[in-house]
Amino acid sequence: MGRYPNSKIHDLYSDWHYQLIRKDEKYRRLYVADIDRLWIEYDFTSEEIVGVIDIKWEGSGDTLTPTEEGIYQWFRKRGVDVYTVYIAENFALFRVINNSNNQRIFTELEYANWLLSLRTKRLSTSY
Repeated sequence: MGRYPNSKIHDLYSDWHYQLIRKDEKYRRLYVADIDRLWIEYDFTSEEIVGVIDIKWEGSGDTLTPTEEGIYQWFRKRGVDVYTVYIAENFALFRVINNSNNQRIFTELEYANWLLSLRTKRLSTSY
């Protein structure tokens, strides 16, 4: 992983994402890849990236680094939506901020269904 090891949030998010299948088989369609600490949501049916997600702990005060902003812009220029997701430490609430700086707060299953919606409809811009 380079100079720095995985952070706790990235390990927990990866496990949480994988465990969704145990909650409901429909989440088997969710596939995510970690690329330099950005989560790439991919749809094998349409063979496209349906969203790029940067996860952060809620209340951490983390802001975008210049590198993150550059990567965000690269994806946006290619028509891929980028989201910043602030997660409550117990993974009970997810605050999602889209390209237009609009935000919504989801419970765990609402967030999982929102991830699924990125594949079924392009709801990502219809906050």
